[in-house]
Amino acid sequence: MLTERITTPIQAPWERETTGPATLNEVISEVEAEVASGGSDRLRPMPTGFNPLDDVLTGGLRPGELLVIGGAFGVGKTIWGLQVARNVVQADRNTTAMYICYEHDRAHLLSRLLCLESAEAGFRDDALTLRKIGDLSLNAPKGVGLVSRLQRTPRYATLVDTLHAYGDRLTLVKASGDASTLTEIRRWVESAVAKGARRMLVVVDYLQKIPVDYRTLEAETEVTTFLTQGLKELAMASHVSVVAIAASDRPGLKARRMRLSDLRGSSALQYEADIGLILNNKYSIVSREHMVYNPSQAGEMRNWVVMSVEKNRAGRNAVDMEFLLDAPHFRMLTQGDFVRERLVDEKVILE
Repeated sequence: MLTERITTPIQAPWERETTGPATLNEVISEVEAEVASGGSDRLRPMPTGFNPLDDVLTGGLRPGELLVIGGAFGVGKTIWGLQVARNVVQADRNTTAMYICYEHDRAHLLSRLLCLESAEAGFRDDALTLRKIGDLSLNAPKGVGLVSRLQRTPRYATLVDTLHAYGDRLTLVKASGDASTLTEIRRWVESAVAKGARRMLVVVDYLQKIPVDYRTLEAETEVTTFLTQGLKELAMASHVSVVAIAASDRPGLKARRMRLSDLRGSSALQYEADIGLILNNKYSIVSREHMVYNPSQAGEMRNWVVMSVEKNRAGRNAVDMEFLLDAPHFRMLTQGDFVRERLVDEKVILE
């Protein structure tokens, strides 16, 4: 086995399932005791906040599940991952989230959240962008920080309050491509669980950036297998939900429509993931007939992202949904719809 084993059970306020056999009657007794003590709350699906995605996932993400999401550069993978982390803590005070990012520092992630919250609050011309945040920072009075300045501005005070309301339950991790190994990720998650996190989402952005020992793992497929198995083991052992953003291989970047099989180390991702999502720009994958007969609508498609559920162990797969991308404010509108247009290369092949 390539994965490292977690040999000691993680202590938490509720009883966790230990590794090893148990008779069916013993399992019944354990479940009965857990439900009777109120511990079953952690078993509820964790809604992503995106509809109809949560309906397709029969409620959302479950403890022990690994969701892999991929797509082309700039299609919105990081936007979606951070927004889901924000959504789960914003919706439920008993939920925590950890966003582990190998691409951006914590200050940049905070700026993205400020932009997102300003748009979610319904601001129009006053919605924050990175440029506006930069201007506010550069022109801040001496001794006044950015957040303090926003809080003193009536139109922005409420969004700062919103951030503070879930700020203690959303952890932003600046990860290092040299030092933040799978073992380190486990330590971060175990520490959060030991502090009493009952329901937890872990987002890794992105999977192939996690450093490994290349003296023992050489082929890219071995590396991806090691990391994917490790994240799945982490999800199951810690009873958390894990979202892993994955990069495409070179042929996948050239494909007109990216698939789960186009991700780097795809065979491991396809087997280990409980849920596989792929994002594509709608304009790029819609059948050309729609471009010919309705060119104005075709132009609008550039702002839409098609989210395809290519694997789903708990429900339907081969489902295509669409969500409007609001890139300047680092969000997707959470109310989407099923794609009605014909898409190119519609057949999905799994395992």
